Amino acid sequence: MSAFQGNTAGHTTFAKCNSQNQGLFSVNAGISCEEALEHASLLTDCINKLTLQAGMNDDSSAAWAAHYLGDMVKAIIDDVTTSLQFPTEDRP
Repeated sequence: MSAFQGNTAGHTTFAKCNSQNQGLFSVNAGISCEEALEHASLLTDCINKLTLQAGMNDDSSAAWAAHYLGDMVKAIIDDVTTSLQFPTEDRP
């Protein structure tokens, strides 16, 4: 049995762009929360490695990559949080 019951809501966007600050990408609905959080953890590990590389080598491309990955992780966590806080029928 999964530690987290439920699936991602699919309401969270990331990679904001244009003057309306619209999200270019979104978290897909229907992914198990447990699998989504596992993916967020893997992305966070990549972020940690990239920020170390950026700091040690003054590497702005690694810093920007970490920035965009961080945006993805936040979207995953926000979407899982929505799923856990609101049952399917009560989602905003």
